[in-house]
Amino acid sequence: MPELTPREALITLNLIPGLGSIRIQALLEHFGSAELALAAPAAMLQQVPRIGPAQAAAIADWQSCTNVFAEMEAAESLGVRMVTLQDAEYPAALRRMADPPVVLYVRGAWQECDSVHGVAIVGTRRATPYGVTVARKFARELADAGCTIVSGLARGIDTAAHTGALDAGGRTIAVAGFGLADLYPPENAELVERMLDGHGALVSEFPLYMRANRNTFPQRNRIVAAWSRATLVVEAPAHSGALHTARLAADHYGSNVFAVPGAVTQTSSAGCHQLIRDGAILCTSPHELMEDMGWGEPRQLGLFDREPSQADLPDSPESALIAALRAGHDTLDALCSALGMGAGEITPMLMRLQVQRRIQTQSGGRFSAV
Repeated sequence: MPELTPREALITLNLIPGLGSIRIQALLEHFGSAELALAAPAAMLQQVPRIGPAQAAAIADWQSCTNVFAEMEAAESLGVRMVTLQDAEYPAALRRMADPPVVLYVRGAWQECDSVHGVAIVGTRRATPYGVTVARKFARELADAGCTIVSGLARGIDTAAHTGALDAGGRTIAVAGFGLADLYPPENAELVERMLDGHGALVSEFPLYMRANRNTFPQRNRIVAAWSRATLVVEAPAHSGALHTARLAADHYGSNVFAVPGAVTQTSSAGCHQLIRDGAILCTSPHELMEDMGWGEPRQLGLFDREPSQADLPDSPESALIAALRAGHDTLDALCSALGMGAGEITPMLMRLQVQRRIQTQSGGRFSAV
């Protein structure tokens, strides 16, 4: 095994199972470099805070459980760059973290200005049509105003937020809770390609082939919070991971937290209502967020200021149908299932909305919102 460079040693530490950024930071503080940490015997490693016998044994035996050169070769073949804490291009917004990611795997490119007006838009994976519509509209207007939308690429609110930013031709950063060798969820492949076409980056701290699990998403949340100046929770039930992101933003990074209210009878908005009770800023439009952040007014796209039509009214069947289309329910059968209505009710609405040029037909009996 050839001698490792400082950069290769950092990547190696990040590859060792069971370490994570907090333990790696402890090792770097104790030994002064990743190379010295990898050269230390297990007995000496156990003297480091948070390093127990299992972690010490894995570090001492790193040559058996990691292959940094194979990881770097695989990253290159996948078009993934690896940026370490030692690299000049590492995002300044993440350096301020108590436990910054030691390695970032990157597709696309971030800009330092992404954090200046970065807005995290987060919420539940099981979003209602209301939540999807609101998240996408907020993201679109904020991105049009020059904000970078940061989210986690999950289904539901995250996907709607990234999509809204791209609708405006703006910038968006997706922080993944998985290794970048396999995209999750797979249906977001086209969304990611749009993002990487000069509109942002897909980023992960996890080794290439690490699969998503219940621990990776909470770890990912701290990066979303740190990369943003404001965090907006659009729709979240009482125990949503989005609340974890919001509290990290407020407690650790001094960011303003905003929450969009929903109907008091909707459990999907219970977490937003609790945040508001706890001191989050109630937010009903991008204008309010921009004003409270001191960022001026977003440019008008007619999403919030025009006189609403019947299809815009929050509780109207037409509004629910359009929201369902934007959520991906784009066939008659899918709409019937999503809305709990029969084809005899939905078909006349589809015809009216086509006449109004609010939706359009696609090949294969599909529809899309304009």
